Amino acid sequence: MKQLIIALFALLPILANAKSYELTNDTIIHKNKKIVIDDSNNDIKVDIFRINAEGDTVYNEKIYEGVYVGDKSVEKEYNNNFMVSIPDIFKPKAKRRNSRPHHWNGFGVGFTNLPKGFDFDGEMASIVNVSRSLQYNFNFAVVVFDFGKSNFRGNTGMGIQFNSIHFQSNKAIEVVDYKSVITTTDVGNEYRDTRLHATYLTFPLLVETSFPVSKQSHIFLNGGVVLKAKTASSSKVWKDVDGKKRKTKMPGDLNLRPVTFDILLQAGINHCGIFASYSPMSLFMNNKGPKGNQATVGLQFYF
Repeated sequence: MKQLIIALFALLPILANAKSYELTNDTIIHKNKKIVIDDSNNDIKVDIFRINAEGDTVYNEKIYEGVYVGDKSVEKEYNNNFMVSIPDIFKPKAKRRNSRPHHWNGFGVGFTNLPKGFDFDGEMASIVNVSRSLQYNFNFAVVVFDFGKSNFRGNTGMGIQFNSIHFQSNKAIEVVDYKSVITTTDVGNEYRDTRLHATYLTFPLLVETSFPVSKQSHIFLNGGVVLKAKTASSSKVWKDVDGKKRKTKMPGDLNLRPVTFDILLQAGINHCGIFASYSPMSLFMNNKGPKGNQATVGLQFYF
């Protein structure tokens, strides 16, 4: 349905040059349209009628009705293409709608690495195959809360994060004496593939702000902390045995932290954005594995 947005202040120069007149403080006549605005109750109601040449209102030819209550609105169009939306600037602050979208729910993918702190030449980062190591995010629940009438709002909710970290062909993560260690194969006996999987439930606590760039577009920036609870992990290798690809799952608990958190930053326009995350805590528990802080950069699509 095509909607024509008309700000009331834009009618003033039109009315000055057309055959128009005002009936009451809340009623405007323009050509064959009568616009009635009623804000006497706890809501704002806008009715638009088609009138005859004598100026009498024909109530059974209502062409538009809109009711605005708090941050909600109900609009009806009666088989016509003439519509009026009341901009928030004309509403009391308490009744203005917050139409800014949130940016958590959606799907994202990014390249991930395991630097030691910010040292990308560290023990774990030096064996990661970054071009194949990916993080997938699927965020499906969100709760949004406003900070008064400011341009900031909070996001919390829930999601799933899946990490597939691939290593160089002669490296793997194994458990030796109850500790996770990096092992190296003999020359000529390299793995065909080796990777580490880790899946988490995620719970964000983000602060977001946004800025309009046009009537239909806005840019946004948000950031905060994402708590993560591990649900599954595994280390697997693939070898060529008698000309066939054979998979082996490394036994033992990998000693990944059961609970950790990421620092997350996101920015973008409308429903597309980029994200960067970093975990201040090592992937493995203290004294149970090599040092590596997960760092990820990627794209996110929001819905």
